[in-house]
Amino acid sequence: MGQATQEAASKDLDKLANEVKSLKERSEKASEKLSSAKDKIAELEKEKSSYLAHGRFPIAGNRTSSDESRALKFFGKGHPRDLLDVNTGDPKWSGVPEECKAIVRQLKESIDISRWLCQVYHGAPRDGSDDRETVSSVKGMLETAYGRSVLAPRCKAFGSTVVGEGDEWVPTAISSTFVEEFELDRRVEGMVRTLQMTTNPWELPVQKDVTKAKVVAEGAQAISQNFATNKLVFNAKKFQEFTVLPEELNEDSAVPILSLLRSELVEAQQRAVEAATINGDTAGTHQDSDTDALPADVAEKAWDGFRKLAIANSANGGTVTFGSGVTDAKLREMRTKLGKFGVNPRDLMWLPSPLGYQQMLGTDDVVTVEKFGPQATVLSGALASYQGIPIVISEFMRDDLNASGVYDGVTTDNTGILLVNHRRYYYGLRRPIRIRVMQDLPSYDRWLLASFQRKDFVGHPQSATEVSSVYGIDITI
Repeated sequence: MGQATQEAASKDLDKLANEVKSLKERSEKASEKLSSAKDKIAELEKEKSSYLAHGRFPIAGNRTSSDESRALKFFGKGHPRDLLDVNTGDPKWSGVPEECKAIVRQLKESIDISRWLCQVYHGAPRDGSDDRETVSSVKGMLETAYGRSVLAPRCKAFGSTVVGEGDEWVPTAISSTFVEEFELDRRVEGMVRTLQMTTNPWELPVQKDVTKAKVVAEGAQAISQNFATNKLVFNAKKFQEFTVLPEELNEDSAVPILSLLRSELVEAQQRAVEAATINGDTAGTHQDSDTDALPADVAEKAWDGFRKLAIANSANGGTVTFGSGVTDAKLREMRTKLGKFGVNPRDLMWLPSPLGYQQMLGTDDVVTVEKFGPQATVLSGALASYQGIPIVISEFMRDDLNASGVYDGVTTDNTGILLVNHRRYYYGLRRPIRIRVMQDLPSYDRWLLASFQRKDFVGHPQSATEVSSVYGIDITI
């Protein structure tokens, strides 16, 4: 090889070495940027989880407007104040990301609490008993400490140019709209379909029996036949919860107290509906002796619940006696008793108590939340599944029953498990949960807060031809 060729080869090697060095340096810089980006993503995810876990979102200046823009986009609104009329719990918004729904609900809650503060401490017009137009006339919402520290930043986060005008952010009936969203997240209540009652009482026509075609000879006249019909009658029951707020509470302490009272007023309504749906009994003597001794206004006497309906239909398979602990064989027997109403697991739900759920975990076919996949987030309270059927745990399923599945005050070492086709039952909603705030009589220096709703629970009649609720009893704990 000549000297010129060697020099050229040497130059090529030097050039290649420089290119390798340059690529290595660029690779190292890219790796550093990637590592930094991963750290930033992890930090943002941690921050997001913290906000969602505590129900709080960062104030203006600490975040971009991307979430607000997404909320407007997903809900199809052109101005942030239009989001206040959106019921995020409506099924038509099921495709909207949960974080967008949470942002809207947080804004509504802040406005609601600010409205209360203005009414309690700043002489703003109070809500009328039925005239919801007065809600929109509340003044000075952003003049309170809560309005300045919480509401105003949230309004600014939406890019509002009217943060100095509280009226812009208080639409008519904001309170009742916001409260309706809460009840959709309940465990048992969220599983049963809700129908809007246009009158009270309200009747729902239903088909009772089906027909099947008959053979007819050629040229012969067909014989007409009609399917049987029935109707479900709803009579709304009025639920109320009441509490008192002393006037002496100063504004700084009133904010968390108002928030707490507001949540409690709503949750008390939800607890009543769930307790009545599971343990309700309208008979002169309640199935549970301790409930029977209570006044007539307890929620468990509002309507007949799943336990009562199943026990009343025990002759047709409404109950299954376990005789000891929970076994796969007995759970399968419960589903068998449902017949055609137990075929589609999407129409069903298991309803155990916390202790009953622990026993179900010992069976072979329970799939826990780790294996339940994305469906675990579909239904609040669905912690596992059995045979593809979600297990919805309820604190109102009793653990102090006798072998017959009722409370008698003597034998109290049994629990029960319900298997229900929830599509065969309905809530009739005449009035959603509403919260009222008013000043007490002049001789009492305090404020009165109450929540109300009107609702009924009705299912298809249980009989030999319909078993859509089965009650597993005599389960020793």
